Amino acid sequence: MKRILVFTTQMMETGGIESHVREFCFQMKSAGIEIDLIVLNAEMPEESENFFKNVCNRIFFCKNGRSYLRLLWLIPISLICSRFKYDAIYTNGQGNSIELLMLLLKRQTRWVHHHHMAGDKKDQITWTAGYRRALLKSAMVIACSKQNAFDMQNALNRAIDTIPCFSRKIEDKYRHRNTGAAVRFGYYGRLIPEKGIDLLCRLSEDQDLKNVEFHIWGEGAAYPPSFFHQYPKLSYHGKFNSEDGLADVLRAIDAFLLLSVHPEGLPISLLEAMGFGLPWLATDKGGIPDIVCDPLSTRLIPSTSGYRDIKNAVLAFANDIAAGKISREAQKKLYEERFSSPILISKWKEALELN
Repeated sequence: MKRILVFTTQMMETGGIESHVREFCFQMKSAGIEIDLIVLNAEMPEESENFFKNVCNRIFFCKNGRSYLRLLWLIPISLICSRFKYDAIYTNGQGNSIELLMLLLKRQTRWVHHHHMAGDKKDQITWTAGYRRALLKSAMVIACSKQNAFDMQNALNRAIDTIPCFSRKIEDKYRHRNTGAAVRFGYYGRLIPEKGIDLLCRLSEDQDLKNVEFHIWGEGAAYPPSFFHQYPKLSYHGKFNSEDGLADVLRAIDAFLLLSVHPEGLPISLLEAMGFGLPWLATDKGGIPDIVCDPLSTRLIPSTSGYRDIKNAVLAFANDIAAGKISREAQKKLYEERFSSPILISKWKEALELN
């Protein structure tokens, strides 16, 4: 049986990296590969810890809040792992710890690094010197989308490959239908300003959008539940922690909105929406243009758009949905062809040379 070491710099309660790493471990295990997992900064809920305990062969979670203590913790963990034979090492995240880990392991095992963020100039500013060296030293660097890979390739003067993130495929068992008068738009994920939360709140108060409902799921320190009390026309539903909860969210809305200015890699929420057949409207950040399948059901707007243009795009989208002009099949087809688990397992096995 093949065995890999997975290292990720952090696992929080929610997020795209967290969702991908969870599915990566689960899907690779299902493909007959043993996994040892190191998480440098583990702030995940108990349910996630139990999940990894069941899926992974060995787990090493650091829960120290100080970054320098986490790096010290990594030294003995690396020595423990250096005693085991791995067929490949997969690293994920950013920071100096990735280069440190590889120096401590002192091995020639194939090393593949996965970069989740946009890879554009704004993202590149955050790269430490140690992280940039890691990007240059690894046998292969993989970005989440073609645009991200292009930007990183120009910055690093080396080849960058592309493999999309894993996402959860949710089936529309109840043949989703909106029988109400209003068109229901929703967002779920981290509640941070860069994800367009304030813009969704403003849109909910706009009289020109009185036939549109806005729904939000998630949590974040900048947006406690009380924040949404000032927006009575917006429905805030808190967070969900399970695949059943995700299915309920996708069935509750007619379209997904991601009005982000964040340096996106490839938002997993959009992939989950596509797999379900849910249409979406999003800004053109990072790798999002890579997953547009038709101009009606998957729509892009510039991230630099002003409020009026965004409102008009949302209104036009709502009108087309209400008129029955939006198909749910095109994005499902694209998902199966490019983003489904069997496709990605094959790509990751090839990249890690596990065949």
